Amino acid sequence: MKKHYGIKLASLTLILSLSVSLAACGNNNSGSNGNTGSTNGGSSDNGNGTTDVSKLLDPNAEPAKDPFGKFSPAIEVTTVHTDNGVAKNAPDKSTIEKNIYTQTWEDKLGIKLKYNWSAPNTQAEEKMNLMIASGDLPDFFYVSPSQFEKLVSTGQLEDMTEEVQDYATKYMKKYLTGDYQGLLESVTRNGKIYGIPNGMTYHDQGNMLWIREDDLQKAGLSAPKSVADLDKILETFKKNDYDKSGKALYPIPLADANLNSTNWGIGAAFFNMFHSYPDIWIKNSKGELENGMFGEESRENTRKALLKLQEYYKKGYIHPDFATLDDTKYNEQVVNGQSTVVFGGMWDSWWPLNQILDQKPDAKWAPVAIPSADDQPGKSSVTATMLLGVNVAKKGVKNPEALVKMENLFHDLNNNPETMQFGKYNTDPKTGFGWFQLYPMHVYNPSFNYEGFQQVQQALTDGQGDKLPEAYKTFYDQAKAYQDKNDKNGFPPYLTYTSKGSEGVVDQYIKEKRFEMNEYTDMPTQNMLDNAPIIKKAWDVMFLNVVKGGDISQYDDFLAQYDSLYGAVVNPEVNDWFKAKNSESVQTWFDEKK
Repeated sequence: MKKHYGIKLASLTLILSLSVSLAACGNNNSGSNGNTGSTNGGSSDNGNGTTDVSKLLDPNAEPAKDPFGKFSPAIEVTTVHTDNGVAKNAPDKSTIEKNIYTQTWEDKLGIKLKYNWSAPNTQAEEKMNLMIASGDLPDFFYVSPSQFEKLVSTGQLEDMTEEVQDYATKYMKKYLTGDYQGLLESVTRNGKIYGIPNGMTYHDQGNMLWIREDDLQKAGLSAPKSVADLDKILETFKKNDYDKSGKALYPIPLADANLNSTNWGIGAAFFNMFHSYPDIWIKNSKGELENGMFGEESRENTRKALLKLQEYYKKGYIHPDFATLDDTKYNEQVVNGQSTVVFGGMWDSWWPLNQILDQKPDAKWAPVAIPSADDQPGKSSVTATMLLGVNVAKKGVKNPEALVKMENLFHDLNNNPETMQFGKYNTDPKTGFGWFQLYPMHVYNPSFNYEGFQQVQQALTDGQGDKLPEAYKTFYDQAKAYQDKNDKNGFPPYLTYTSKGSEGVVDQYIKEKRFEMNEYTDMPTQNMLDNAPIIKKAWDVMFLNVVKGGDISQYDDFLAQYDSLYGAVVNPEVNDWFKAKNSESVQTWFDEKK
């Protein structure tokens, strides 16, 4: 089997600010320091050379040393907490300094946690960066990928190779090897492991359409498999006020008053229908890498997408004032029934689609795999492995193995189906409080939700829900309550963890090889960072003008600017990097994977 790759999601945009709300499993990482989602690939030149990290860990070997061995006498380790406001919402009298995690760590591991400082989430990134710059580091702490790069490049981190090899449980090693090797590659330099990564994989990602299923049924239509099918649906939805709201209907919600660096005006799922892939690099017919939207073989696909959106605007499928609407107005269009076709992703059922149930409890949404504009399958652009953050130890720390033991225990209490105590340590089933937020150094199963989907759907099929692990049993109960009783609290789990949900669409993408993988697996170059804001601003102006009826020649003007400012300097860098890693393709790995 070929290597698996992590991906540093470097694209035309600035380093992407990841905002993935893994609500069900608590993966919102409150201690993320304003994380930037990125990953690192094997065979990159990022201080890692061509190290084959598959030789670093044997996932089948039992740990050489006790992975939960208690320190006696107890030791004190220092850290920091980057979201100290979470304790205010605890249903008991927990504080950052005294809570179920600090007590458990002391009782089970003989580790006393001491905070050098804590801060509100809004101030955490600045405070963390100042701390890193000063060099006054705690024993262990959680950093963003960009902060990790700074620390490891300046020699401020402890080499954790021996500790991970000796103390990591088989459960931890499972998610650092094989399909998940990209995460280990993300924290490995010159054959040495410098942290314990927290991330996610393509199993828990995907672009898709969300369509009002009840309206489809009323119209006598089926979910679209082609753009032509979608055109018919949009025309029907424009003409028929199935909710009897009395409001003007704009089937596609858009709100472009506050476009950020990762927002191309409409969800990536829209561009994906035309085989245009925002925010990733793809391999073209010449065997070279190119930008998935504006590369030599991709730009005409993007042109087709723009012209189709212009057509939709002319037909009244989009609010005429979308350029002045913000995110609040976007949600209003969905909730009040004006808009019924959303170009979104994995987690839309958790927000904002669920909000419609307060007004329309019988409203039904369904996720739909990417339709295609031609006879080729519609694919979702995706990253193979995404690094959210890294748990690290400062250089020269005493007892570095303590970090591995703490993360072993966090895995066991939150993720491992055989040992998890989810309601006690992750999310309170009665109050919804996230106990995990009290602990600042998270590490999750990067395929937690996909594995949940597999187990919940099987339980719904065979009626064996009582045999599920605690977390998945919770999702099963909620999903079944929605399925059987239309309980709105079960709406998000049902539309995530069943064959009717978003993970069902992801499962389809995996089985049918319908993911378009990001090929560039290194950090953004300086030229990317310097020129991306200029190009993005030019795109935003052009996008609004063209969609509202402007001449498509404005896109040609944009491409000329892209070629001169961005492509001319970035393309050679990317392809030199690709050649240096023997042109090993992530897409080829995925397509050949069994």
